[in-house]
Amino acid sequence: MQTLHKKRQLEPEQDAALIAELKLAALMQRRRLLMLGHDLNIRLHYGASTSLTEMLTVLYRYWMRVDPARPDWEARDRFILSKGHAAPALYVALAQSGYFPDSEFDNFRRLHSSLQGHPDRNKTPGVDCTTGSLGQGFPVGCGMALGAKIDQASYRVYAVISDGECNEGSTWEAALIAANLKLDKLVVLLDWNKKSSYGAMHGRNDIEPLGDKWRAFGWHVLECDGHDYVALTAALAEADQTKDQPTVILCRTIKGKGIPYAENNRVPSNFGLTEAQYEDAMTHLDGLEGELRYGHA
Repeated sequence: MQTLHKKRQLEPEQDAALIAELKLAALMQRRRLLMLGHDLNIRLHYGASTSLTEMLTVLYRYWMRVDPARPDWEARDRFILSKGHAAPALYVALAQSGYFPDSEFDNFRRLHSSLQGHPDRNKTPGVDCTTGSLGQGFPVGCGMALGAKIDQASYRVYAVISDGECNEGSTWEAALIAANLKLDKLVVLLDWNKKSSYGAMHGRNDIEPLGDKWRAFGWHVLECDGHDYVALTAALAEADQTKDQPTVILCRTIKGKGIPYAENNRVPSNFGLTEAQYEDAMTHLDGLEGELRYGHA
């Protein structure tokens, strides 16, 4: 069913029921990710996939103008997961939104499957851009936003990029072009968990001061808690109202959010969970669900 939202900031009291619904949807997405890795006995980019869960939830279930029954609807808002290694999170969000049945996960990452290790626009309904290598998806988003400007189209372009992508030269080339062309239909949500595949960004090829760098490139810069729906929608609302500048939202996130083992330990980018770690994570999510549904764990 086509989703058409007013694109307004959520209010804690006025929208309490909707916020609870979104929180529950994000929890279910994390649970599905855990089950995917466990049931197929494969390693996943759990950290990268769980840090952006709330971003995907708010975009697909509340903010973006999309129609799962018509993935190629010309007037739809576009979304690009530039950090393509977090593809499982995008697939779960798409399935939850109705783009394809959950049974598609039975063949995840298998030959001829529509759900490969990285997003592929030619195979997966709802995927607007094929991504994988960091720094490649975001420039495509700039091109989409330029197309919207030239055509005077109503759709907007949303892209999620990572801290690590800010080490890529292509990211800054695209950022400069987008600002020079005043692509105000382009919004970047930067998954600012301050880690990349080799650990903490600090002390290596650090990207700080991140906000100042984006401002220097001519972008409107916002910052928010990337796991908070009120904060996310406030930032998205301001971004959509900003004229003659693209907007980047620095979303403070926790890598591995919702998986105690991943949150509390230094883990590889791509890893598997032991049975004990899996059970611990599921128990943790069960407790959070109990709080959401009944007010207690």
